[in-house]
Amino acid sequence: MEKVTLTKLYEVLAQKIGRSEAECLTYYVDVKIKDGLNTKIEILATKEDVHALRNEVKDNTISMQKWLMGTFITLVIMILGLYAAILLKH
Repeated sequence: MEKVTLTKLYEVLAQKIGRSEAECLTYYVDVKIKDGLNTKIEILATKEDVHALRNEVKDNTISMQKWLMGTFITLVIMILGLYAAILLKH
């Protein structure tokens, strides 16, 4: 497929629809392309964004590990208490 530049597009359109209309149309296409690129660039995450997100995930992971360990220790104590209650009952 042949690569079409704005200049080439202008030349082809100028022959078919006239110079003024071709200039307006190529200007419109150029503006739309630049707006589309600017919109996509705004959506991209920067290295700082990714680094901050990694830190948040790391902090949340550590917090979740603490809660999991606390829950595990609580369950072990509860099970030991149940066994002690059964053994002391007899």
